[in-house]
Amino acid sequence: MPPIPRTTASSEVDAAAEDAPSGRVAAVAGPTEDLLGRALIGWERFVSTFEGAVNE
Repeated sequence: MPPIPRTTASSEVDAAAEDAPSGRVAAVAGPTEDLLGRALIGWERFVSTFEGAVNE
């Protein structure tokens, strides 16, 4: 596992540039309806793997 990079006073400018969003991806304010729907389907599939009453 590679070491975690440390930010020092001398590298503050470089760290700020690394945190800037890439021009290749678009930022979104929140999850899309498609993502939420897929997450719900996955959650329901996960929950259905348990046996027993729902309200136990």
